[in-house]
Amino acid sequence: MKLDARHAELEKPLRRNRDYQVWWLGAAASNIGSYLLTAAVPLFVLKTSGSAGQAGLVAGAAAVAKFASSTPAGVFVDLYPRRVLLFLASALQLLAVVSLLAAMLLGHAHLGHLITAAVLEGLGYSLYTATELPLLRRIVPEGQRRAALAREQSRKAAAQLAAPPLGGLLFSWSLAAPFFTAAIFFLGVTGTALALRVPLGPDRREMACTSPIRTHGLSGLRYVLGSQYLRYMLVWFALVNGAFAGLGLLLVVLCHNRGAAPGEIGMAQAAGSAGAVLGALVCEQLTARITTTRLLKISSWLLVAGATAMAVPAPATVTGLAYAVALSLTPAVNVSFMHHLVHTTPDALTGRISTAMMTAARSLNWFFIMGVGAMADWHGPLLPLFALSGLFLVLACANHVCGPRPGHG
Repeated sequence: MKLDARHAELEKPLRRNRDYQVWWLGAAASNIGSYLLTAAVPLFVLKTSGSAGQAGLVAGAAAVAKFASSTPAGVFVDLYPRRVLLFLASALQLLAVVSLLAAMLLGHAHLGHLITAAVLEGLGYSLYTATELPLLRRIVPEGQRRAALAREQSRKAAAQLAAPPLGGLLFSWSLAAPFFTAAIFFLGVTGTALALRVPLGPDRREMACTSPIRTHGLSGLRYVLGSQYLRYMLVWFALVNGAFAGLGLLLVVLCHNRGAAPGEIGMAQAAGSAGAVLGALVCEQLTARITTTRLLKISSWLLVAGATAMAVPAPATVTGLAYAVALSLTPAVNVSFMHHLVHTTPDALTGRISTAMMTAARSLNWFFIMGVGAMADWHGPLLPLFALSGLFLVLACANHVCGPRPGHG
């Protein structure tokens, strides 16, 4: 009877699937809390120390923690009880925020403490992110996963658009307000772990860890390297995400060099985020009507068009709209790719495979940001912008010449 009830629950529309709604709210809470801290921590460092270098160290520590912990997090969610790991992710993020609040009250927020808190939050973020695809497989029936993945992209894009301005607004009201608010959101992750009724896995036979952790970590990478489609997408995501990181920096530099005020630069960044939000809202329909291969090709040519259009002298908002064009189809590409992963990869490897891809996707961000910044200092922003446009052009052409087809290879 319990199995029949669970089957009936899964066959409900997503809006009536209780476990899906709980999971979605918990994921939204984690996203908003993390993005609030992304905005508030650098502001707090600048406010208390006046050092942009220290703000960069703290932000860099969080980025390194997320990158370095992605693969181990994928191993953990495939081998250990995921409900316990949800508690652990929430505890790490809460510990980071509560320690910052305590330091503010005591007036002893030293750089080392800020870096440690940033690292703890980054570890919690990676652990929670690693659970998302494995849990989605457990909570959402096969026929509804495309819609669930599309809504996940919409949620992330909306949180990324709304949370930084909210963090700035709260910070202007009180130094502690954004951190207190983030703590409330992280408590929502704890509520998710308590409220989900579906077994989260992994199954007992999958939890038997008889070989070293490093061997389990490599198993996800071996699976990726054994598929021609996944190998191609691994390289594509690494290059495109790295180039996007550089392009985001160039957006600020271009607008600044053209005389835009800080508020106008913020509007340009918001325009870019809005492009991702709009793309996320329509990605369910796009991925249902356009094949994965064709979607990848169209997205790549929009990258070329958007990056090239940013070179045209124009007001900051127009430059931001060009950046939005480049971003617009990336949510649909992400959904199409994750839909392929959910349908083709073994459940016992889902966490490791997805985090192996995420690790690769973040692997070149630092290189592109540093390289673009150095080139812009030496030769102005147009040279690195055209270099990125050229890279996007090469990738667009590669999709037509040697681009993969899911299920082949």
